[in-house]
Amino acid sequence: MVPSPTSREFSDEAWDKVEHEWTGRCFYYVTATFLLGKPIGLDSKLEELNREIRQNGYKIKNPMILIQCGKMKGRIMMEVEKKDQYDAQVICYDVQTTCDTVVHYGGISSIGKGIERLKERVAARRMMNPREIYYMYQSDPSASRTIIFALT
Repeated sequence: MVPSPTSREFSDEAWDKVEHEWTGRCFYYVTATFLLGKPIGLDSKLEELNREIRQNGYKIKNPMILIQCGKMKGRIMMEVEKKDQYDAQVICYDVQTTCDTVVHYGGISSIGKGIERLKERVAARRMMNPREIYYMYQSDPSASRTIIFALT
């Protein structure tokens, strides 16, 4: 299981230039509108995500919130599990899936540099581009950091 990167248990060793196994993981998502790479109304989208997860009978497996940014639309997602069928709002990685991560320090406006660094890492190690890119932004008194995820 991927550790939950809360500010108390965060360590570069767990996330920077690390490969995680994601085969079999499932994520419930809600769509969001993005402006300049940032989700609009993030707090209300997080409330919607949590409400839908509960209403649809899912159990939160890992409380980290991943963001998949698109040009104008994207996803906000959380890892879940359910004993019976999953519905259309769930992405399951049933095929062999790995996730490379890097830690980018700095504001969310500079995340593009971290994404490029991760894409280069994936291309050098796997000779391919990532299938998907997600990020998880953290802001605490000591530093602003983003964990960037590249699925291959």
